[in-house]
Amino acid sequence: MSASCSNHRPVRKRNGYVMVFGTLMIGLILIPAMGLAIDVGLMYTVEAVMSAASDAAAIAGARDLARGTNSQAQLINAQNTATAYFNANFPSGYLWSTNLTVNSVAATSQTAMRTVTTTASVQLPLIFLNMLHLGPQAISTSSTASRRDINVMFVMDRSGSLANSGSCAPLIASAVSFVNSFAQGRDQVGLITFATSSNVDAAPSTNFQPNVANVLNGVTCVGGTSSAQGLWQGYDQLVQLNQDGALNAILFFTDGYPTATTESFPIKGTSPCTDKTNKVGVLTFGGSALFGLYNPVAENPIGDDLNLIVTGNINNCAFKSNQNNVGNDLSYAPIIDNWGNSLTATGYEPTTTSGSGLALTATNIQNFSTNAADDAAFRIRSGVADPAQGNKSLSNVVIYTIGLANAPGGIDQVLLQRIANDPALSPNPVAAGAQGLFCNAADASQLNDCFMRVESQMLRISQ
Repeated sequence: MSASCSNHRPVRKRNGYVMVFGTLMIGLILIPAMGLAIDVGLMYTVEAVMSAASDAAAIAGARDLARGTNSQAQLINAQNTATAYFNANFPSGYLWSTNLTVNSVAATSQTAMRTVTTTASVQLPLIFLNMLHLGPQAISTSSTASRRDINVMFVMDRSGSLANSGSCAPLIASAVSFVNSFAQGRDQVGLITFATSSNVDAAPSTNFQPNVANVLNGVTCVGGTSSAQGLWQGYDQLVQLNQDGALNAILFFTDGYPTATTESFPIKGTSPCTDKTNKVGVLTFGGSALFGLYNPVAENPIGDDLNLIVTGNINNCAFKSNQNNVGNDLSYAPIIDNWGNSLTATGYEPTTTSGSGLALTATNIQNFSTNAADDAAFRIRSGVADPAQGNKSLSNVVIYTIGLANAPGGIDQVLLQRIANDPALSPNPVAAGAQGLFCNAADASQLNDCFMRVESQMLRISQ
């Protein structure tokens, strides 16, 4: 019996020891560890939300650098926008934080670059670790967003099909809104309109408001579609600026297929033309009929010039009195246009030959005009030398395209994707240089959405 009793006493002692040890472990280790985990979790959450808020604030401020009539006003607007965005995403007192301070600074960091920096800090009181006499912890974040200046040439179709479909006025309204979204005094915006002829209606300038809008509001829509010439003139203007540090972009708008090219056309020996030297002009077509040679440059910068060419002697030419007789005078179309664009190199559309060049039929003109536009965009994105600017070149030009599909005949969506080097077109046989974006507007009501999408993409890339 005595042996049995002695066996139970040590067990009771060990049970008491375990209870004391367990209580001490819970009080001194587990509870503080749980408190530390909770407090650290709160600190991490506050820091993460603050960081996201400051990132959003800096980006919003950088986007708002376009708002204001001068650089100083734009910097102030950007700072105010950044601070407002932070406060909207991180309200005062979030998770019991105190002493919130927010500061946004917008400044010019480089010749063609401005930055917006948002910094913020709070004091976060500790819940459990406060029992260990640890005071509130300071948490701070800082985010910076940069915005390059943008040089954009808006190359806009003003052909007669826009008037026929009732889309000319909606296009102009959307275009005016687009050009006014850039930063006056910093960004450079220019305008080229094209139909049968084309014209640099407004050279790129930092003082583009309200000049470009005024020109757009006076546009009339009539004539053919000289896409290649309009594209190349847009590149020519950007090369002339010669600003590698900025985002250089072309926005190309059209509502139909290319229908015209500008070339130096040889004259047939059987032509009635008195002077049989080459004639330089825009050859176009409508329906199944050829139209004559027109002045490549619009005399009226916001209309369309349908006059016969004025260079060279066209006396007695068959097309002098009747433009549709141009086929009686011209031998063929050379395979290179006046801007150096090839009518055959990309091979996008099939062409037929005639003599030393290409046959002058309506189908062939549309096909080689399409190829010329395709090649112009390829050469622009490749950054080739521009003879008109002393063989200077400009790399990383981004091309955006908008197509309005509700005109008779529609648009060539694949061509516009090729021109923009849109990543949605895969594979792209003419992929080169920067990738842009193609936006399809099914009708005039969708034009504004497409312009806003392109604007957003430009601003995103510039940051």
